[in-house]
Amino acid sequence: MKSRNLWITLCGALALALAACAPPSPQVVTAPQVPVPSVRPATSTPATQTESDLTATAFGPISSAGRKLLTIVEQTSLREITTSTWAQQRSSNPAVQEVARVIITQHKDLENRDTDISTRMDLPVPAEPAPDMQVGIDRMRTEFGETFDRDYVNTLRKAHAEALILVSTVRADTRNSLVRPFADLAGDYIKTHINLLEKTGDVDYAQLPVPNL
Repeated sequence: MKSRNLWITLCGALALALAACAPPSPQVVTAPQVPVPSVRPATSTPATQTESDLTATAFGPISSAGRKLLTIVEQTSLREITTSTWAQQRSSNPAVQEVARVIITQHKDLENRDTDISTRMDLPVPAEPAPDMQVGIDRMRTEFGETFDRDYVNTLRKAHAEALILVSTVRADTRNSLVRPFADLAGDYIKTHINLLEKTGDVDYAQLPVPNL
């Protein structure tokens, strides 16, 4: 009996010794969970024209932006020829009278070309300005002197900024052989008008639209 107890004691001591000498069991370290920010897929600039957006013509397909350009140039010509005629009659500022003279001449040219291009492609030609343009015409109809000058210059300067963006967009990728040179000419005229309007000294740059690129 004593031998059996001694044997158990020795086995227990041996087990404790082996446990003490054994290498420590590796600890499993769990990395802290760091929230991963959601990545928004890059937004590519939408194409200015798609195949479904194009209308076939004998001069190459025309996009909705191209049709919009022809419409707006015609409507703008109707407004600016009218208001520029008033500017020549009412303004005492030589710079305002000069920009009015140039705008009348160049918008008559644009109007004639626009009508010809639209007719050749069987597109409608507006007979009157857009409603928002008519608001400006009606407002300027009753204005005179410096009040008229400021309204005339700033209304046209803002409109030319918006038109320049549209012209550049159309010119960048139009496939139409009539729209391409027309957009070039319209862009040149618009930049001429912008420079002349700014030389009047009446431009309020805070009124200009902020580009959204």
